[in-house]
Amino acid sequence: MRRWEELRAEFDERGVQVLTISTDRPEEIRKGRGAHGLQAIMLSDRSLAVTDAFGLRNQGAHSGNPRDEIEALPVPASILVDADGKVLWIDAAANYQRRSGPEAVLAAMRDHLD
Repeated sequence: MRRWEELRAEFDERGVQVLTISTDRPEEIRKGRGAHGLQAIMLSDRSLAVTDAFGLRNQGAHSGNPRDEIEALPVPASILVDADGKVLWIDAAANYQRRSGPEAVLAAMRDHLD
């Protein structure tokens, strides 16, 4: 998440709001909120409703933790949505350990917002 703060000036210039969605419990999100210095709205998707709406449920070997009631994890993704809610760009990670860097998001913003 720290990598998105590298783009703070670019986000602010374009009026982009960062929103994160994870399967973490709300109390876990609140507890760790300041850890990365991310200025974002951080939401919990314990039911995977948002994950499934975007077709981002991980179907691979890395599913939910058996000690947790989450049945699966989302595929790491960055999604650029305009003010009307139209999805302009999705970058879903093929490998959950290798996510696109800030330059991919910056290129998408330039392509779709400039």
